Amino acid sequence: MNMSKPDEGSANISPDEWERIARYLTGEAGSGEAEATRGWIEADAHRAKVVRLLESVLVNVSRQNSSDIDVEGALKQVKSRFGEPKVIPFAPHLAKGTPDRSFPAALLRIAAAAIIIIGGTMLWQDIRRSRSDRGQTFATSVGERRQVVLKDGTRVLLGPTSRLVMSLREPDQGDRVVTLDGVAYFSVVHDPTHPFTVIAGDIVIQDVGTAFSVESDDSAGTRVAVDSGSVTLAPAADRDRDTVLNARDRATVNTKGIVIIERSAVSEDDLAWTQGRLVFRDAPLILVGAELYRWYGVRLRVADSSLANLHLTASFSGEPVDRVLNVIALSLGARIERQGNVAILHRATASVGRP
Repeated sequence: MNMSKPDEGSANISPDEWERIARYLTGEAGSGEAEATRGWIEADAHRAKVVRLLESVLVNVSRQNSSDIDVEGALKQVKSRFGEPKVIPFAPHLAKGTPDRSFPAALLRIAAAAIIIIGGTMLWQDIRRSRSDRGQTFATSVGERRQVVLKDGTRVLLGPTSRLVMSLREPDQGDRVVTLDGVAYFSVVHDPTHPFTVIAGDIVIQDVGTAFSVESDDSAGTRVAVDSGSVTLAPAADRDRDTVLNARDRATVNTKGIVIIERSAVSEDDLAWTQGRLVFRDAPLILVGAELYRWYGVRLRVADSSLANLHLTASFSGEPVDRVLNVIALSLGARIERQGNVAILHRATASVGRP
């Protein structure tokens, strides 16, 4: 196999995506993640080609005597990426008492195959750049949820099409700071000397010993729902203008920076996404569109401006996207035209020819 000119497109696969591919090929992914990953791979010809090549390399490597391959030596640096913070699949089989398989031999073989395909130096430089320039990053694709356990024990459930970037500072060097683009549920280990801070859009959320959900989207603004404990909420530009949210309080910050606080308003619908359910309660179409893309990778466009101010009340739990789109159209008295990954919402045409 001639690897002197590796596929340059492989460099476009991020370190987090390599880990996702590794979990899929080694069987470490749960059934839900495996199904989502399979679709994600097949949706891109380049990814499918790389995974097929990895599968063939893995088969060949597994047939060789492990003493002939210095995998540990070759991946000494790469292996460090799999230390804490520990990343685990959000899957039922990870119950209490499950054996720790943080770096199985099969995963080492996958990493070795990846290095063979794209060039060890290229991969290592990309990983180092990711860690040194931006801090460690965790990301999910369309429809995927992922649970992350941070060094301090804080647990984060990352929602679909979301990205969490860690601060470069260690917890003992300053505040624990993360930046969120998307959706996440945080169960924070409280430390009064080192507050846990989430930067989402133009606001800053800081825990006061808490569990809370944050949804941040450029088009729909930011929403915070406190499950337990309390948080402070403040504009990023003026941290002194903070507001305290207690358990069951909800805050919405629109794209103009206007804050709406609802006391004791949080219900199970606000956290339904953590269970894989998509729930809309009198939701504006701009929010519906943001969630459709997050969960299904489908963009919602409104052809008739008179529909833009409509609100939707509906709930879904794993239905195929066409079914979801049809329900949305019927609920709004509209019709949907699907063009690839774009769904266009039209005003329903009046019936003609009725007696």
